[in-house]
Amino acid sequence: MEQKAKPETSLLVLLMAVAALMLFLPLKAVSLFPDELTLLEKAEQLRTSGIATLFERPDSEFATNTYAYLISVNLNVFNMSSAWAVRTPAAAIVWILTIAIYHFRGKKESRQNAFFAALLFLSSYSICSQAYHARPIIIATLFLIAALGALYHWINNTYSRMNYTLVIAAAFATLFLGVLAQISIAIVGTLFMLIQNERKVSRYVKLYALLIVSSLAATFSVAFIANNTEIGLHILGIGQITEPLLEYSRLNMLATQLILSIFPWSIPVIIALIWLVIHPRKIRDRFLGLSLIKQFGVILFILTLPIITALNGLSMMAMVAAAYFNMPIISHFLTSQTHNHSVTWRITGSIFGVVVAGVTILYIMAMAGISFPFAGYTLQTPGNWTFGKIALIVAIVTSLYSLIRNHRTIQMNNRYLYNIVVIYTLAQLLYKAYINPYIITL
Repeated sequence: MEQKAKPETSLLVLLMAVAALMLFLPLKAVSLFPDELTLLEKAEQLRTSGIATLFERPDSEFATNTYAYLISVNLNVFNMSSAWAVRTPAAAIVWILTIAIYHFRGKKESRQNAFFAALLFLSSYSICSQAYHARPIIIATLFLIAALGALYHWINNTYSRMNYTLVIAAAFATLFLGVLAQISIAIVGTLFMLIQNERKVSRYVKLYALLIVSSLAATFSVAFIANNTEIGLHILGIGQITEPLLEYSRLNMLATQLILSIFPWSIPVIIALIWLVIHPRKIRDRFLGLSLIKQFGVILFILTLPIITALNGLSMMAMVAAAYFNMPIISHFLTSQTHNHSVTWRITGSIFGVVVAGVTILYIMAMAGISFPFAGYTLQTPGNWTFGKIALIVAIVTSLYSLIRNHRTIQMNNRYLYNIVVIYTLAQLLYKAYINPYIITL
């Protein structure tokens, strides 16, 4: 007797496959950037070294050297090409975060909403950019999110094993953020427990005690591995996360990186925020009506706003963390608004479909040797059709056809909204892998 796959497992496998295709396919589309070549050079120096050598270097270079070490493993063990070796760690981390949104959802979050939240996270232009351009700070971001996730589950569970989970996660975060890991976790945890009307002082004391234990564990572990107490104490420094992001202005960081990190899904969210400002009495009721994981995300978003203006590595980490923890609330908001404003979403989907169809047609024409110069730029693509290109074009055409068919069902299910997200994701893949690398200046 045949057994049917569980919906939980089916959605997880589907998400893993879609995320892998989206993140790993374009890795070799663009040549390595200068900072990536620097990482490759560091990796070459570490190819004959063990992992213990990472703790012999200054703390300000720990994330960089850790990333370079992962590159050296890709070169030595898996014999990858340069582009794959350099960018695979970043892509793998974004893949893990995408899966984690679905798998580690809150108790009251439905798998459908969590699956859609993971797709929204994956479709974010800024998030995917973290996978296509190797940046060592993405490793620190992973452990910061893991520590905050452990904090959330520690607050909402009384199991003793959650104590160990929080200590271990915070200890790893300490390796990359130093004492800022404990400070960040303490602030978020305190605010969240206060909002939950936690009146037991022992809970706050226990949180701070566990964070002290985690910092001691990180310090002594490094001192033991490096056989040097001074190096162990260096771990508590704040390292390279305070280095300024010279390529961003404050306006660029706040607008482009924060708002556009969830574009185009940020548009209805911004409208909702404006509505809340106009109706301030609704803010408290709306907030308390959210599930705990959504309230946790809102707190992180509020704390992220002032951090963004610091323009350092912590700013980028906070942006990714805020996007990660707020995707469930964005997912819930979009699905509810789709049914309540079906006409608006039909128009939005139609416009979006026309734009994507137009870009796809222009790409097909460019592949046929027909170019259209625009604003001093033109597209010159290799004329050879590969399986990846054909499969992507077929997927886009199929999704556009599905979008047209499902516009009548918008009030009955979420297929139409899923179509929009899928088309947006495929359009990104087309642009990043097959269009952007071949745009030249006339």
